[in-house]
Amino acid sequence: MQFTDPQAALNHAMDLHRQGRLAEAEDLYRQLHAKFPAAADLTHLLGLVTMELGRHAEGEALLVEAIRQNPNVAHYHANFGTKLIDRRETARAVTLLERAVQLAPEAAQHHYNLGNAYVQGQRYADAIHAYQQALARNPGYAIAELQLGMALHLGGSTDAGIAFYRQALARRPTDFAIATNLGALLQAVCDIDGAIAAFKQALAIDAKNFFALNNLGIMLKERGEITEAVALLRRCLELNPDAPEVRSNIILTMYYDPAATDAELAEQHREWDRRHGSPTSDRPLGHPNPKEPGRRLRIGYVSADLRDHVVGRALLPAFRHHDHAAFEITCYSMCQPQAMTDEFKSRADRWREMAGTSDAEFAQQVRSDEIDILIDLSLHTSDNRLKGFALKPAPIQATWLGCPESSGLSVMDYRISDRYLEPPHGNVLAADNEKACLLPDSWTCYEAPAGYPDVNELPAKRNGFVTFGSFNNSCKISGEVLATWGRILRAVPNSRLMLLAKQGGHRRRMTEVMETHGIAADRLIFADYLPATDNLDQGRLLSRYHQVDIALDTFPYNGMTTTLDALWMGAPVVSLIGRRSLGRAGLSLLTTVGLPRFAVETLDAYVDLATKTAQDLDGLAALRSGLRAKMQASPLIDAAGFTRKFEAALRDMWVEWCKR
Repeated sequence: MQFTDPQAALNHAMDLHRQGRLAEAEDLYRQLHAKFPAAADLTHLLGLVTMELGRHAEGEALLVEAIRQNPNVAHYHANFGTKLIDRRETARAVTLLERAVQLAPEAAQHHYNLGNAYVQGQRYADAIHAYQQALARNPGYAIAELQLGMALHLGGSTDAGIAFYRQALARRPTDFAIATNLGALLQAVCDIDGAIAAFKQALAIDAKNFFALNNLGIMLKERGEITEAVALLRRCLELNPDAPEVRSNIILTMYYDPAATDAELAEQHREWDRRHGSPTSDRPLGHPNPKEPGRRLRIGYVSADLRDHVVGRALLPAFRHHDHAAFEITCYSMCQPQAMTDEFKSRADRWREMAGTSDAEFAQQVRSDEIDILIDLSLHTSDNRLKGFALKPAPIQATWLGCPESSGLSVMDYRISDRYLEPPHGNVLAADNEKACLLPDSWTCYEAPAGYPDVNELPAKRNGFVTFGSFNNSCKISGEVLATWGRILRAVPNSRLMLLAKQGGHRRRMTEVMETHGIAADRLIFADYLPATDNLDQGRLLSRYHQVDIALDTFPYNGMTTTLDALWMGAPVVSLIGRRSLGRAGLSLLTTVGLPRFAVETLDAYVDLATKTAQDLDGLAALRSGLRAKMQASPLIDAAGFTRKFEAALRDMWVEWCKR
């Protein structure tokens, strides 16, 4: 092409680039670059568009050449750095963006981009400074203001981040992003009412916003308003029917709903699988893993909860006893590191930080690591990677621990369970090829958290009244559960009920519901929910059980870690056996510890058992004094024995795959 006006041609190419017509822009850039090879701007633009077309090595070479041609152009460094942020090459991005700031210190955007690189590298103090510098140069820089609040939160100054967002929202009350981020930070500090108000303010700005509807639904679920939460999440799906995270949220929320039928839940599982778990062109035709039954197996664990969390606590005992001669362990972590994360990391053979990666990138990493058995620890809980599992990156895929239920995915080969957890009529939520792998005793084991206290004398002997307790999540405590507990309190005069609840309207909801069942507010005791931090471990929080004589399990979604904690602290747990796996956890744990009589089939039997147990204080005191020893003698505490049985199950899965 002969260019009568090269500048006009360049302007046209840049317009094509901005419009996303990348191939056309590249073609024109190349023609111009051939005509003017010494023009560093053309080299730079050609490098950018080449990277955006996915030819990263070629694009990087051009960007490096542009900087060599003219090393003092700030935006060459800045644009290259932002591309490297996208590719998570953080250290190189920081170097380039720091140079951009040196060359053009008054450019607010360079400070902002440098802040993003620092956040990716978890250098939060530096990120805060960079965003502040951007705002000093451009006070109206809304995205920098948004990121500054998040950097304050990530850097451990959540209260400062909340205060900053409140001030920003007062200045710009119609700023949707500030309102939603404020809601997210209030959610992080367990201010559920504040988070709900912030998300409602966001929806007043944009009534059909998918993100705000989804988060408001989650917060209403946390407050125990299950019907309202499901309705909002269904509205989200109407706006975006192909959002897997929202369908997962609906499934998880319906688990808590006593009115949800098996058919309704099974349909939600099937629909998730139809939309997100069906075969795609990205899925490999086969797996090249050597089909040798006795070789060392590569096991991959996938979780956002490799930290001080109920899932992390449940996994850690087995993790400490893995036979690394027979099993190579790789962790795919989706969480911010915490104190317990360090122990997981030290006990893994390989550690992969996968937060922020795409499902395709996650699946490719698993394939590259040649994982034999990939284990999901989330199911439909938050930050799951089920869409990555849908790409079938490993020959065997299993789900475990996230909650005692089926994933419902046709690409999931096994759910790790036990004979008590599995309903006698079968798991109606499971896909046809998702088989139950039944461990010999319980599907889990237990190790009390560090710092746990001794078992105390029966509180009723000291108080003169019986205290029932449930430290399960508030979203498990439905109106039907409260009505049943009200029957128990009416049958046991002067008794109390102790609940673990975040501050907020759900305390008021539970109090009002109990009052309708004849239980005065002064018979309810609320303990504050305190999330684990580096300075607060769960062991010390078990001292709350020093006030509890008898623990009451929730239904239709039983407790797991809460049940184990209660038993460890000497409090027997009254549990209702459900028709689905997640309602049979109490049966499994109580049977394994030797207390099967505390798991009953009907609501009347549940009320009767709790009432009669409360009336026999001598028997209750004797049970309390011996319960920890009884637990210590059970398979639940034998982490080494559990791990050997778990590993045998993994080996059986592998041998079966080799045969096929």
